[in-house]
Amino acid sequence: MSTATEHRRAPRPDRDLLPEDTLLGRFIWVNPARMSGEPCFRGTRVPVQILFDHLRMGDPLDEFLDGFPDVSRESAVAVIDLAAMGMLEALRRL
Repeated sequence: MSTATEHRRAPRPDRDLLPEDTLLGRFIWVNPARMSGEPCFRGTRVPVQILFDHLRMGDPLDEFLDGFPDVSRESAVAVIDLAAMGMLEALRRL
């Protein structure tokens, strides 16, 4: 018979998977131990996906920024530009 401790998952590594000195890492952080590893705007707990959800619903960028004041306009625009260049696809493999 197994014990409850045998069923526990190993802790996720608490480390940033995108070095801050990379193009993506300047604007996004991914840490398996935080926010379930969801890519977030660097320095915040705001998932990048929320920006795209707002834009998909037709919300203007300013409305997103008003709702998430910790995200800078520079970061939001950079993430949109990175997505347009296809550079966010690599995040799915982290």
